[in-house]
Amino acid sequence: MKTYFLHKNENSKELILFFGGFASHFSHFRHLSSKKNVLMCYDYEDFNLTLNLNSFEKITLIAFSMGVCVANKLLRNVNFYSKIKLKIAINGSNLGIDKKLGIHPRVFLKTIKKFSLENFKKTLFKEEINLAKDFVFKQEKELKKELENLWNFANKEQESFLVWDKIYASKNDAIFPTSALENSFKTLDFIDAPHFLFFHFNAWDLF
Repeated sequence: MKTYFLHKNENSKELILFFGGFASHFSHFRHLSSKKNVLMCYDYEDFNLTLNLNSFEKITLIAFSMGVCVANKLLRNVNFYSKIKLKIAINGSNLGIDKKLGIHPRVFLKTIKKFSLENFKKTLFKEEINLAKDFVFKQEKELKKELENLWNFANKEQESFLVWDKIYASKNDAIFPTSALENSFKTLDFIDAPHFLFFHFNAWDLF
């Protein structure tokens, strides 16, 4: 796993800790401004998480897509958990891959077998794909390996730990089933957007 500071603001003691989804790259989120510090976790080649967040007094957790599952598993025993005051999930669930509470295992395995980056982009962005023309993606072979890693990670010791304060769901999501979010959470905030809904925001502080 990699980390990258999308924003560093020395005058702020607040941090937004963001877990990206599958294939996420920091170039995908440059249009979002913030008066706080924003640290992104992405690139799930492995799931080693070592963060020193002692300098921050308050943390907002935002997780997107399969990043919701990753955060649910990795944040259970971190020493900064008490600093997390707000948790926001976007188009994802704690289990990530599940017949009722995530992407169906059969669908996920089919995606691994037949993965195409261009088809994935079309599904991810839909009619907003032109807005993503400068986004960086890894090579198709590397992304397929990332999918395999997420499959193994999500299916190991499945347990729902994090309780989210706010959950966004895209009305036009063709990746994560709406039914999985409805089965996982009591209340959803719907956005008229595809799975990648971040073009409908211009600042992290607005989530």
